[in-house]
Amino acid sequence: MSVFRVNLNNGDQGKLDIDPTAGTQFSTSKQRTVYVMGPGHINRKLFDGTTFSDCNYWKRFSYPTMTRENAFISIVTDDGSVYSDVASDNTFAVTAQLTLSTSFETANNIDFVTTHGGPASFLQIRNTSTTTNEIFTVEVNDSATALFTISAGATQVFNSGDLAITKIRIKSAAGTPACEIVASVKSVCNS
Repeated sequence: MSVFRVNLNNGDQGKLDIDPTAGTQFSTSKQRTVYVMGPGHINRKLFDGTTFSDCNYWKRFSYPTMTRENAFISIVTDDGSVYSDVASDNTFAVTAQLTLSTSFETANNIDFVTTHGGPASFLQIRNTSTTTNEIFTVEVNDSATALFTISAGATQVFNSGDLAITKIRIKSAAGTPACEIVASVKSVCNS
């Protein structure tokens, strides 16, 4: 999910919001709002100066996709997915490097839905250890029966369509192995 700021009152659109006491333009309009339909055909009421989180469909209303005088959205933080009118195209990468302990510690848990707004559709987990006895255990989707181990130098891949992965927890089964994670998460559009 990216974070966007509404900029209905900008210097390239003229001086429509003049402070009568100072004679200068307000930085955010006290009166301007607009309804804009999102990719899910839900109208979002946008107030000048406010921020919101959503998929990168909203990049279509920002500069440089639009000219400065027509852009009314600015990007505060970008999740890295491309701009697309099709909500299903808004996919971004999530990466992590973990040094594991012998318990499922919070630092070694990844909750894709809570943290990134949707489940991982692709997941690659790699044991980067070169010591043969350093093995780790992975638990998928909070299921105590969905456990598997990854040996030193081995990689486990879940391709798109295999499984929707909402959460993983990882702990060392032997030694202190290092773990690399690459996942793709589809932004869920809120509008």
